[in-house]
Amino acid sequence: MSKLPLLLVLALAGCGSYPGPSVPMQSGKTIEQANAAIRACAPYAPQGGKNALVGNYVGSILLAGVIIGPIVVASNEDPIRAQGEANAVDKCLAKEGFKRRDLTQEEVSALNARGINARRDLLNHLVMGGTLASFGTS
Repeated sequence: MSKLPLLLVLALAGCGSYPGPSVPMQSGKTIEQANAAIRACAPYAPQGGKNALVGNYVGSILLAGVIIGPIVVASNEDPIRAQGEANAVDKCLAKEGFKRRDLTQEEVSALNARGINARRDLLNHLVMGGTLASFGTS
């Protein structure tokens, strides 16, 4: 019974969701520069996903045992891999001076409601560190 609380914590930790919509942010950079940085960092994503899974499998065996631990990780494999991939790209982008900025639901709605040119302008504004509230006032 002493492993039950640990198992619950492990199960909840593995139930993370997929990374949401975001933009790389760095003051003074444009969406084109952010896209170039993402393209340069994208090759690191698959290895980051694999590393996250391996770490979670090893940790789950140590914390919850040989049978239960891997079952918990296997049931959350896709979100764990996705988060590992995002973390690997984030680490690479950080070396380029970018920081992940998660978009709010309002920002996502505003982007979806705009045409291509207005969307590009808003994305540029967000990449440079602006907010939806400050868009169009600068």
